[in-house]
Formats: sequence, structure tokens, C-alpha cells
Amino acid sequence: MKTVLVTGKIAEVGLRSLKEFAQVKVLENPTSELIAEGIADADAVLHKIGKLTGKVLNKAKKLKIIARHGVGLDDIDLDYVRQQGIWLTITVDANTNAVAEYTIGLILAAARNIVSAHLDLSLRKKWDRESLMGEELWGKTLGLIGYGKIGKRVAELVQSFGMRVVAYDPYSNNKIKGVEFLSLIDTVRKADFLSIHCPLTEETRGLINSEVLSFMKPSAFLINTARGGIVEEETLIEVLENHKIRGAALDVYSLEPVDMRNRLLELDNVITTPHIAAMSKQAQEKMAIMAADEIKRVLVEGQKPVFSVW
Repeated sequence: MKTVLVTGKIAEVGLRSLKEFAQVKVLENPTSELIAEGIADADAVLHKIGKLTGKVLNKAKKLKIIARHGVGLDDIDLDYVRQQGIWLTITVDANTNAVAEYTIGLILAAARNIVSAHLDLSLRKKWDRESLMGEELWGKTLGLIGYGKIGKRVAELVQSFGMRVVAYDPYSNNKIKGVEFLSLIDTVRKADFLSIHCPLTEETRGLINSEVLSFMKPSAFLINTARGGIVEEETLIEVLENHKIRGAALDVYSLEPVDMRNRLLELDNVITTPHIAAMSKQAQEKMAIMAADEIKRVLVEGQKPVFSVW
């Protein structure tokens, strides 16, 4: 019987699918040590959280496929996987709606001071409507950094709010009516809300640096539901502490789980959430099923996966 290692808790429907053809070992809190131990006799890894470094992957004796529960690949040693001839798949489009909708939620929460209003009433026992004056989205400009499936879906959704959309993505050919493609700096300069939707790669690491942030409007918000490493976090903290932009709404951080001493958690002009943009029931089920199906194709049916990275 085949063996599948699952790094992180996944939807039950995905586990049931795997158990039909394999022995399944789930690491709900995977450390590098636990992954290295579990991967030694694994035929496949359904990878959700943790890091698959070359050192860890080198422990694998018969690994045929890594099925990513999601689309981010920044926690996998891609060179090692490619050199070893291991299949690597992603769950294309499974979490697009979840992340896009959550992004809209953060934009609205930032624009209308929803979190501050809740804290005023629930914790501070304070009724002060004037201090919570917000902004309407109608007529505002959303700047997108990255225009893949999620960025495109966000663009579609915000247009129903009467927002103008500008975008920066040197690789995207996905264009929809009403989206203006600009340079990075021009996108940042025009945005009332700057939302990040590109993958974390060597090219995009630290892309949003001090120079880029300096072009943001003082009234603008930064929204990040992509990866924390795309933004120079310490620089962003300084910008927010000095009120050089109006605020930020962040679901991702340079280090995760986030250090509870991180100054971002203490700022009153920042909304912080624990990387949950893709945590909808529907998205989690779709990702688990798609990843399990890819593993079955390779291990049981002897076929090529559908959504292979290479």
C-alpha cells in the first residue's frame, strides 16, 4: 500500500479520498524534524504548511509527487524537487474566490474603520461616531500588484463598488475591461488602496520597499493577502508609525506564525489577521480534493498530474 504524508490539517473529504488507496500520516503541527522523519518512507506528500527544504527532502527514499495544498511555492526547494524528478502540483483556482472576497473584506474594514468601531464598543465601552468617520469606495482607485487569478477576481469584484482599477504585472496577459496596466511606481502612486497579489519569488521578495512605499498617497491603505516577504516589514512598520500612509490591513507576515511581539500587532492604524484569506470551508475542501486527486493520478493510475508546475 502507498504511503502519503500530509503536512497540516486538511478537510476530511480530502483525507477520505487519500485513505481509499493509501496509508495516510497527518502532521497537524509539522516541524522540519517531523517532516523529515515522516517523508522517509512516503510515496507522496500533500503539503499544506511547513518547509520542504532540500535537507528535509533528501530524507525521502521513494517520493514521487508533492501535491501543494494551495498555489504558493516559496516554502519548497524547487531546484531540489526538479532535479530529483519529483512531480509538483498546485491547486489552481481552488482558493481564488476565498482570497478575493477576503481582500474585499479587508478593504471595507480599513475604509470604514470597522475593527476600530467594534473595539470601541466591546473593549473601550466608548460611543464616538465622529472619530470613526470613514471613506466610501465609490470613485476610489484600487492598485493591484500582481494580476493572476486572484488579482483578476478582486478587480472584477471592486468594479461593482464603482472603483477604478490600475494594475502592475509584467507577466500577465489576463486583461479585463476597465483595468489600466501601469508601471509599478505609477500603480502605487495612483492607488487609494494598494493590494498585493503576486507570488513570493526571488524577484518579488522585498518588492514593496522604502522607495516604493514613499510613492503611496498619505491617505492610502496597503492590503496584503499574498505573502509577507513581498513587503519590507520593518520599513512598513516605520511608515505606519510615522503615519506616512493612512494604514494597512495584513493577513500575512515575514515570519509565520507571527511573533506576538511584532510591532504591527500594536499599531492602531493596522488590521491584522492570522493568514486566513483562503480559510473558507469551500476553498479548503476544493484544495484537499484537488491535491488528493493529483496524488491518486500519479500513484494509482500511473498518469501525469493535471496541474503540474513543470
